Amino acid sequence: MGSTIVPSTSSTTAIPSILAVPISEKLTKSNYPLWSAQVMPPLRAAQLEDLVTGAEKPPEKTIDVAVDGKTVKQPNPAYTNWVIRDQAVLGYLLASLTRETMLHVARCPTSAEVWSLLRDLYASQSRARSVNTRIALATTKKNHLSVSDYYAKMCTYADELAASGAPLRDDELVAYILAGLNEDFNPVFTAVVARVDPIKPSELYSQLLSFEHHTNLQENSSTGGSSSAMSLPAVVVLVLAVPLLVLLAVVVVAGLAVVAAVVHLTGAVAAICGNLGHRAKTCWYRYDEDDAPEQRTAAAATTGAKTWYTDSGATDHITGDLDRLTMHEPYTGNDQVHVANGSGMDINRIGKTIIPTSDRDLVLNHVLHVPSTHKNLISVHRFTLDNDTFIEFHPYFFLIKDRKTKKVLLHGPCKGGLYPLPPSTSKFRKLVFSAIKISSHRWHSRLGHPSRDIVRRVVSKYNLPCASFDSTHESVCDACACAKAHQLPYRVSTSRSSAPLDLIFTDVWGPALDSFGHKKYYVSFIDDYSKFTWIYLLHHKSEVSKYFLEFQQLVERQLNRKILAVQSDWGGEYEKLHSFFRSIGISHQVSCPHTHQQNGAAERKHRHIVEMGLALLAHASMPLKYWDEAFLTATYLINRTPTKLLAYETPLQKLLGATPDYSSFRVFGCACWPNLRPYTQHKLELRSTRCVFLGYSNMHKGFKCLDISKGRIYISRDVIFDETVFPFASLHPNAGNRYTSDILLLPSTASGDNNFTNSTNDPAISVLPTDLVVQPQLPGTSSAPGPCQE
Repeated sequence: MGSTIVPSTSSTTAIPSILAVPISEKLTKSNYPLWSAQVMPPLRAAQLEDLVTGAEKPPEKTIDVAVDGKTVKQPNPAYTNWVIRDQAVLGYLLASLTRETMLHVARCPTSAEVWSLLRDLYASQSRARSVNTRIALATTKKNHLSVSDYYAKMCTYADELAASGAPLRDDELVAYILAGLNEDFNPVFTAVVARVDPIKPSELYSQLLSFEHHTNLQENSSTGGSSSAMSLPAVVVLVLAVPLLVLLAVVVVAGLAVVAAVVHLTGAVAAICGNLGHRAKTCWYRYDEDDAPEQRTAAAATTGAKTWYTDSGATDHITGDLDRLTMHEPYTGNDQVHVANGSGMDINRIGKTIIPTSDRDLVLNHVLHVPSTHKNLISVHRFTLDNDTFIEFHPYFFLIKDRKTKKVLLHGPCKGGLYPLPPSTSKFRKLVFSAIKISSHRWHSRLGHPSRDIVRRVVSKYNLPCASFDSTHESVCDACACAKAHQLPYRVSTSRSSAPLDLIFTDVWGPALDSFGHKKYYVSFIDDYSKFTWIYLLHHKSEVSKYFLEFQQLVERQLNRKILAVQSDWGGEYEKLHSFFRSIGISHQVSCPHTHQQNGAAERKHRHIVEMGLALLAHASMPLKYWDEAFLTATYLINRTPTKLLAYETPLQKLLGATPDYSSFRVFGCACWPNLRPYTQHKLELRSTRCVFLGYSNMHKGFKCLDISKGRIYISRDVIFDETVFPFASLHPNAGNRYTSDILLLPSTASGDNNFTNSTNDPAISVLPTDLVVQPQLPGTSSAPGPCQE
């Protein structure tokens, strides 16, 4: 007798009434931890937690039962009981969602699927929100806010962290509040830090309020005195008015007496302008043109050998007195100084000196020592150039002024048609170490090994005793060569290939986070002639050699030319190809070690692709895991975008002579609705669903459309687009989803393993390979235009 299977005798478990209690905090994009904390306790109390976590698996739908000696299948009561409990929990979860959130899980049949999908959608968003809130806490400053407003703002951030499941400790909140205070609250900061026992945020708030109130009282008391008299009664003001008038009269009389005494004792009234505080000698108006010349030329007479004269016709400073120079060295040239009669005077030495003034020292560089001359001449051109000044020559005096501030630095009279410097400036300072000749190399070492130009400027500006700088005998500093070795400037390459495939630049980019297609790298191949770019997505760098062979066969067959040279950075992935290149006659050009700039074409193309790809993802608010699709689309668009390098032709035009079809372009990541009629399994099923546009299929004349809820990619030419709506924008950019590794697509006659039946045999529907290649399409390969093939 055969074995008999008896159905389970367990009765249907009653649904606990606790699940009927409504949830006050419905799930949104920002409160997942708070919502989860409310939903899970009732489920644990009702012993239903295993349903939502997936730990409790559904039993078999039917069981074998012995009836009249025969085994027949009957519905399993345990499964019915499981469905009742699961659907009750499912309804409980759906009732706690907002309408916007419910749209993402409406198709989930079980509570476990709903729970898992919500966790994937919003858990990472809560973590990102927590990080952003902590950054806001650390960067918020009190500035002009009151203590109440500032404390309320910081507490709001703390509440947001608590809602995201990462509450702050009291000492952390206190630290954030103290870090954002102004300098005015330094006494409070010092007092709080000096405490032995910790302070609570509420206690800190009370201290800040008290300090702010005390500070406001002090400010009011300091400004209130000036207006207090205005608030006195009129009688009091009238009583006080008479003594105040008497006091004012006494002050005026005393002031006049003090002024008269000062004038009598010091004579400090300028005879020129009549103002107090200075004498005629230092009067600002002393050198006005309206003054008598006798008042401006009262300087003591000096001999010609001791006096310096300004000369606008001299090219260099000249002196016959060697003592005039603070530093000097032998003159090694053959030049002479020529005077008016044409005779020449030999130059013995060359040096420099300084002219002291009350504001700053003025320098005389490149002073020629000519023993046979009896005059000291200052070259106006060289003097104004070295000291950043200008000289005003007036009929009876001259002024030396700072070029930026226009302040008078020096002034002197006109004597006998000449403009000599005042006698006080003729006594030039001698440096105590003027006789010591220090080499420029020594100054270079003393100043910490700066550049030669900096040493020259320091020596010149501050009149340091230094031997002459001779560029012909410039030596290399060993310390600088060892410590400052760096790359030399790179020249812009002007060479260009004359035909396609003459030179191919290649490089590997990555690693990145796992992409939607489980890739980490991509390898690029750039044609130097047309700038056309091919990229291949890689799992590992070791796949470079495999994809180069595919690339070589593709382009050499399409263009009917051979690759002549390949340039790479000599990475490990290209070492295997080196012997292959030599065997077939391809010239392999490599960069110097650690000199990626020599492979600049590939590096710049990486930047172009990555920046455009990230821009596509950012505009569509898509997660970074879709970088592979974004980079493929970016490469597709770059090949069809005019570039300045090709005189604003597109790489596609340059390589193949084909004109891009811009009418098929759509905004990456926008909402789209492909025709899904081949999917329908009954007459009333919907014909399409909202998807995300993922770019252009390189093997089909169609668009790639991603169904977010199922993780499927459809390829179809019949697509409706809404380029103003981006489905991922409703999610956080880093929110993930449980997409399967298998990409399920529309059926095709080319794939016999598809799970769906192609009832229509639509030739526009096909299977998308997971490792896409961006490659050019030869013109004339298709009779009908498509979005990916010109």
